[in-house]
Amino acid sequence: MNIFKNTSFTRIWLGNAVSELGGAFGTFCNSLLIYTLTYSTMALGSMWLLYFLPSLLLQLFIGPYIDRWSRKWIMIIALWSRSFLFALLLLFFVTDILQVWHIYGVQLAVGLLTPLYVPANQAILPSIIPKEQLMKANGYVDGTNRLMMFMAPLTAGMVIEYIGVQSTLFLVWSLLGISGALLLPIHEKRVPQTTRSTWLQQFSEGIHYFFRQRIIVWLGVFLAFVQFGVGVTMVINLPYITTELNGTVAEYGYFMAGFPLGYVLGSILVGRIKKGSRRKVMLGSLIIGGMTFVVLGFTTSFLMAFTTEVIGGISMAIFNVHNTTLCQKLVPNNLMGKVFSVRLLIIRGAMPLGVFLGGIGSTLWGVRPLYVLIGGVICMVAILGIMLPYFTFMDDVEIEKKRNAS
Repeated sequence: MNIFKNTSFTRIWLGNAVSELGGAFGTFCNSLLIYTLTYSTMALGSMWLLYFLPSLLLQLFIGPYIDRWSRKWIMIIALWSRSFLFALLLLFFVTDILQVWHIYGVQLAVGLLTPLYVPANQAILPSIIPKEQLMKANGYVDGTNRLMMFMAPLTAGMVIEYIGVQSTLFLVWSLLGISGALLLPIHEKRVPQTTRSTWLQQFSEGIHYFFRQRIIVWLGVFLAFVQFGVGVTMVINLPYITTELNGTVAEYGYFMAGFPLGYVLGSILVGRIKKGSRRKVMLGSLIIGGMTFVVLGFTTSFLMAFTTEVIGGISMAIFNVHNTTLCQKLVPNNLMGKVFSVRLLIIRGAMPLGVFLGGIGSTLWGVRPLYVLIGGVICMVAILGIMLPYFTFMDDVEIEKKRNAS
């Protein structure tokens, strides 16, 4: 059956695409505004810490409610709330009263909405898609999201440079509003919660299931190292292009488009890779991704930097699609929200550490050494995952045995 004949999936696919485009535009715009107003990597780091730290706190509490409430309406409310926030930012900019703390405030609020949207988005797919189509569905959703993320910086860089920030903010507001509207007709299969457990009981259930499944734990650990590196690059990518490579705002947009472009290509390739164990394919791609950070630390060519980002995107797509699909297959539908919230809490907890290192480290040591450092750490962790016999439980055969025995 053609997966796009499932109208609920098609609307989620389109809604994700539009929201990712709008969100990526918003991120690009906010980062550029902060750096233009302050010319400080510490200010960029502070913006991202305001985004991540409160969201981690909310992540502790929200998991059980993802399974109790309608996942569709959680996503819609989160998207429309983000649209409203960027409408405020547009108003402040148009009236010429925009200040740094306004941008910080928007980032803080968006950070509080993310723990609602992301686990609901991940948990809703298994309720509308058969398990045998999950890999393909995740590939389409993930790949299209990254295509939007490719288009956003590419377009935003040109729009801001040649037209201005106002048009960019207007586009963000519009796209987020449209994405919420696209989700309205979705039909989700909800599992009735006949037992009204307390929040603590439900959260404990998610924690218990998460840590009982060692494959889910280790998938989260490997992904946490990736997110740590992402946290660092959130701070240093802009000064890397504009200062280290003497690039323009438009070139920063091109550079930021390289990774999602590669991610689209990787999401197309991931279903075609048949040889080798899933563990070696997944962690091998993580090694390649780590090496791209190292290359960025040494290159002085913008073209080489862009090409490296494309390769990084391809490798990370292969890693992420396998990672997410394995978790979705192993977690029961009635526990999806709880378990994915715990998983996101652990994964996202690594990002503020990366943001903190990016802000402090770039000031103390410079941008280039940080790329080499995070790339080396990611490579080392992935190599251990491939070489140590302990991790053979992540191979396909072992997973199937585990599923059949449960």
